[in-house]
Amino acid sequence: MKSRTESSVQNIVYSIIGQTVALLVSFILRIIFVRVLQKDYLGVDSLFTSLVSVLSLAELGVGSAINFSLYDPLAKKDTYRIKSLMGLYKKAYICIGIIIFIVGCMVTPFIEQISNTKGNVPNLRLLFLLFVLNSSISYFYSYKKSLIIADQYRYITVVYNYAFFVVMSVLQGIGLIIFKNYIFYLVTMILFTFLQNYFISKKADKMYPFLLDKKTDKVSKKTFKQIVKNAYAMSLHKLGGVVVNSTDSVIITHFSGIGEVGKYSNYLLITNALNLVFSQMFTSIIASVGNLNVMKSKKEVVNVFYTVFFAGFWVVSFVSCCLIIFFNPFISLWVGGKFKFSFVIVVVIVINFYVYQIRRPVLTFRDAMGVYWFDRYLPIIESLLNLTFSIYLASKIGVAGALLGTILSTILTTLWVEPYVLFKHGLHANVWIYYLKLGTFSLIASIDIFLTRTISIMFSQIISNEFLSFVVLVIISVLVFNVLFVCFFFKFKDFQSMIKLLLLVKNMIFSRMHKENGEL
Repeated sequence: MKSRTESSVQNIVYSIIGQTVALLVSFILRIIFVRVLQKDYLGVDSLFTSLVSVLSLAELGVGSAINFSLYDPLAKKDTYRIKSLMGLYKKAYICIGIIIFIVGCMVTPFIEQISNTKGNVPNLRLLFLLFVLNSSISYFYSYKKSLIIADQYRYITVVYNYAFFVVMSVLQGIGLIIFKNYIFYLVTMILFTFLQNYFISKKADKMYPFLLDKKTDKVSKKTFKQIVKNAYAMSLHKLGGVVVNSTDSVIITHFSGIGEVGKYSNYLLITNALNLVFSQMFTSIIASVGNLNVMKSKKEVVNVFYTVFFAGFWVVSFVSCCLIIFFNPFISLWVGGKFKFSFVIVVVIVINFYVYQIRRPVLTFRDAMGVYWFDRYLPIIESLLNLTFSIYLASKIGVAGALLGTILSTILTTLWVEPYVLFKHGLHANVWIYYLKLGTFSLIASIDIFLTRTISIMFSQIISNEFLSFVVLVIISVLVFNVLFVCFFFKFKDFQSMIKLLLLVKNMIFSRMHKENGEL
């Protein structure tokens, strides 16, 4: 029986490796995409992805609510309750898949007006329907995947996800080169979405044979009411998240055109890939935190939270520094200088990334502890502020304005309210300590990033070759940022706790490797 730490580490390692491979494959596929298809297809791909994210609101937080309900019966090995919950999960997700398809079909007749492509991309309605179909079929088998994740075996689903993604991307790339056809690209995506979820479903059946038993009891009225309550709260959170994170492309399309969305999609590919890495990392520990919350005292949970928060902050601030320095040089090397934004827009993109990612530890513990209810209306307020700010600012200053609206709405609402709710209703601790840490850490990170960028650019400008200059920029930035970071923080208690955790993880990994070598 693996410990929570072992499960978390294994899940995180698999997630990082998988996403790194997926990111490299995505970069290669994007090069093929921009070389083979005209520029507007890039904007359409980004826009339709955002629109389908809005349609996913039909999920209404059901998955998160049922996942939370699974932690207790899994810890107690209560097979009957697990079967009941999975039966409810299956019915809910089939209904959701059907609803997404129906709503998508209703939106399709208006897609030309929404996309603002001026007739440069043919068969827009068919293309959008293929996106809708891909989204809807993903719900028909995916519910069993959630049981594997809730049982702290996320790494298994990660292997399936990325294995299928890599094969799909290779076939999409070959298809683009041979056929130069976007429809083939999308049909391949649909096929692999189905195959991925189907095979994960079969894996779940092998891991949990009781799922094959068709005789299941209904969930108790008390459990059902709790799920409905949590799902309602989570649906509002999801609504806010989708509006805040998925409408920027739509707003940019309206005010700046599909061409600017195409440029933004290259930056978005990188930030979304990083978002997914962070999502995988933190989602990988949700089940372990849920188990910790059930088994341990609140004081121990708070200590773990601050260790996780500091570790997350280090990684997020380091990645933000890299983005500030590398973004434009990398875009230029990757897809060409004509796809670059100004440095000001890059800074706004990175701030938006930082503000979103620094919330991850809070959201992770909120999801694990089921504290959805108390700030359920907050996302609605955030969404209204986001749309108001983004539309107004985009009409004035374009792409940067749309993103600034998102940043402002987050800072004014979720950035401080979500921690307040978690600490009051979940951790039962003083939230002002968290606010102080967040402010202090962010200020120090800003100084670190400024110094790192100044020093790195000074060295890289000595070299005239663009590629070698980029390599030097990377090496100097990585070294300088982390040396300065350690100098700033080595006396902080959170830093020392994180180092102890890393040493524990290192010893655990070497101990496990030694044991496995002994068995061989």
